[in-house]
Amino acid sequence: MERDGLSARERALKETFDLIVLDIQMPLLDGNALCAELRTAGIRGPIIALSASALPSDVTRGTTAGFNAYLTKPIRPADLRAAVRRFQPPVGEPPRVDP
Repeated sequence: MERDGLSARERALKETFDLIVLDIQMPLLDGNALCAELRTAGIRGPIIALSASALPSDVTRGTTAGFNAYLTKPIRPADLRAAVRRFQPPVGEPPRVDP
């Protein structure tokens, strides 16, 4: 787990992840900018946003940045589990990538 957007970007570009979960309000590089950069860099795997910002314009900004799902805080554990399961591939299959 990284504590800022720049460290998260570095790690996401070096390693392969089945799923990335980003907070929107990270220091140094916010989640929307980071998601957009990862998409531009060719990362197509699922990326989920977590944010306290729940206005429709915030969700639209996240969708435009390239998030596959946008969850708002406070988040119920069941909602987070459901979002993770949504992108979990069946056993033996490669990870699913939504356009």
